[in-house]
Amino acid sequence: MDSRKVWKLLHRRRGVSVVVSNVILTGAVIAVSFAVLFWTQYRSSAYNEEYSEAMNADIARLKERLAFEYVFYNTTSPKTLSVYLMNCGTINDTTVKTVYVTTSTGEPIKVFSSITLMNFNDDEIADQDLDRGEEGYFVLSSPGLAPDTSYSVRVVTGRGSTFDHKFIA
Repeated sequence: MDSRKVWKLLHRRRGVSVVVSNVILTGAVIAVSFAVLFWTQYRSSAYNEEYSEAMNADIARLKERLAFEYVFYNTTSPKTLSVYLMNCGTINDTTVKTVYVTTSTGEPIKVFSSITLMNFNDDEIADQDLDRGEEGYFVLSSPGLAPDTSYSVRVVTGRGSTFDHKFIA
């Protein structure tokens, strides 16, 4: 090979700068694509986890079942409403969050949010929830009901399920 051709090849850098810029640009594109790939994987994982938690909560709500065993309104002083429940669902830890007492037409009479669950031997349930097959009751004081009138009691659980029962005071 001629030394002049070698010298021209080594000292002409016009083609080399184009190649170097293309390599840098290609590397930058690859780096940005990996960053976008990792970000989308993180976001899809977070969305999947949120969706899974929401579905598990909905499934747990569907598994809740409370049966009203007995509702009794004591017309003598002190006037109290006793509601006896049984957890006949397939999930444990069913709590009573709120109780609504309404007329038969749906007009609210009173809302109770501090509910204390009791065993049938009149002891307070320690964990304040009903497990599968467990029975308990709560007493609502001074609901202000008229005798021989139809009413409804609605129990809202901690998971958001609602259970209604009609009774005559």
